[in-house]
Amino acid sequence: MSNMKFLYVGTLYEGETCYDRMCAMRDIGLNVLPFDTSSYIEAGTRITRSLRHRLKMGINVRKLNQDLLETAAKQNGITHIWFDKATLIWPTTLKKLKEITSAFLIHYTPDPQIMLHRSRHYIKSIPLYDMIFTTKAFEVGLHGNLGARSVHLTHQSYNKNRFCPRQLTKEDVLKYKTDVAFVGHYERYRAKCIKAIVDMGSGVKIWGGYWSRYAYRHLWAKKIIMGNGVLGEEYCKALSSASICLGFLSKLIPETTTTRSFEIPASGSFMLAERTKEHMQLFEEGKEAEFFSSIEELVEKVRYYLDNPQKRQEIADAGRQRCLKSGYSYQDRLKEILEKIEGIRN
Repeated sequence: MSNMKFLYVGTLYEGETCYDRMCAMRDIGLNVLPFDTSSYIEAGTRITRSLRHRLKMGINVRKLNQDLLETAAKQNGITHIWFDKATLIWPTTLKKLKEITSAFLIHYTPDPQIMLHRSRHYIKSIPLYDMIFTTKAFEVGLHGNLGARSVHLTHQSYNKNRFCPRQLTKEDVLKYKTDVAFVGHYERYRAKCIKAIVDMGSGVKIWGGYWSRYAYRHLWAKKIIMGNGVLGEEYCKALSSASICLGFLSKLIPETTTTRSFEIPASGSFMLAERTKEHMQLFEEGKEAEFFSSIEELVEKVRYYLDNPQKRQEIADAGRQRCLKSGYSYQDRLKEILEKIEGIRN
C-alpha cells in the first residue's frame, strides 16, 4: 500500500459516511488526498440547489469538474482516484483524468444509484470506471447491463473510531434520552409503525427529513420530531441515549440493510430492525439484535424489551461484539476492497 496514492472525491464533512470511509482509508495506512465536493453541492440559493439536485447541471457543476481536473493535474504520483457517490462528475472529466494521471478509477456507492439516486452523468460514466463497488445486491446486474467493466458487491459498514459507546453528560441525557429512537427520513410504513409505538404509551424521538412536513397534517407526530437530521457526534449521542433504536428499511427499493444496521449495534445500542435474510446472517436474532416482520411484532418486542432492561443490555453488548469480531467496520471492509482492486489491476 506504500506505493498507492489516492485522490478521494466526495462530500467530506463530519457526519457523512463518505467522510468516514476516507478516514478509514487513512487509518489503514493509505496516502489520501481529499477533494471535497460539498461546497459545490451546497452553493447558491435554495432554488439553484434544488435545480442542481434534480437536473445535475449548472455553474457549480461545471466548476466542480474543472477544479477536479486542475487538482489532479497539480498532483504527482496519483495511482488511484476514488469517487464516492459521483452524481455530478461528467464522463468527459473521467476520460481527461485518465489521460492526465493514468490512475485506476474506482466508484463506490452505499446508495441505490441506478434505481433511486439516478444521474445521467453517472449512467454514462459506468463503462469508464475500472471498478465499481455497490452495497446494493439488486443493482449489481443493472451495472453489468449498463456496461460496467468490473462490479463488486460489498456490505454497508461503520467507522469504528466514531461509533462506540458514549459517556453522556446530563445535558446529553436531557436532550436525547428516550425509550425508542429513529434516525432517518419519513416513509408511510415507518409512520404507521411509530404511531403504534406512541399509542402504546412509549416515549419516542425522531430525527430525519420530511417528518416535519408529515406532522403538519398528523399532529400526533409533532411532539416527537426533534429535527430534520442529526449529524456527527450528536448522531452518536442520539443512538447511545435510546433504550431501543429502530432499524427501518426503505420501501422505495428492495433494501435489506442500511448503515444504521451497523452503526446502532457498533454504538453499543439495542437494535430492533426489520427482519431480512441479510440482517439475520449478520446478527443472531434474540442474541445480538432483534427483528420484526409486522407492526404487531414490533409493538410486542418494544413492550417486552422496555420491561426487561437486563436482557436488552445483554443483546446490545453482544451486537457490538459481533461488529468487532466479524470485521464489519470500514477499516476492515476497505482491506478486502483493496485486495480486490490490486487483484484486478495486477
